[in-house]
Amino acid sequence: MKMKDFNKTCQSFILTITLCLLTLLLASCKIYTFSGSTLPGHIKTVMIPVFANKTLEPGIDDDVTTELSKEVLKSQLRPANNDADATISGTVTRYVNRPHTFGAGGAEVNVEQYIVQVSAEVEFFDNKKQESIYKGTVSGEGIYLFESEDEAAGREKAVKNLVEKIIQNSVQIW
Repeated sequence: MKMKDFNKTCQSFILTITLCLLTLLLASCKIYTFSGSTLPGHIKTVMIPVFANKTLEPGIDDDVTTELSKEVLKSQLRPANNDADATISGTVTRYVNRPHTFGAGGAEVNVEQYIVQVSAEVEFFDNKKQESIYKGTVSGEGIYLFESEDEAAGREKAVKNLVEKIIQNSVQIW
């Protein structure tokens, strides 16, 4: 085999392996949603009561409930108040806003980023079968730049991250 043919064969092999790895990587980065066939077929409606709030952060319960409702509305599930097939309920148990990264500014140490962390006890309950689909503690976080953003930006990111994890945990069982 000539060197030129060998190089073409190697390049072809490397390209094939790269495409296979890229395909696997993209497949593993799938975002979990309720829109797939991951839930039992009898669950078509869901009730989401306002989360309870055991933190000192006012309104965090409403933020989590609203964001979770938005995500459910994007799915195959329909919201319902009474006689829903399932219920997603919870309690926000922790809210923390603290320094995350530091930078040196001469003789001083400056905070560059803060992190907001939100945790909640969550239950996704199958009302038809009277059994829990998922029950546990879920945490989300949001990092924001102190120089250009405020705590509200970190809070919004943390709530979105929390809701994403609630959905992931709820459908991983299936």
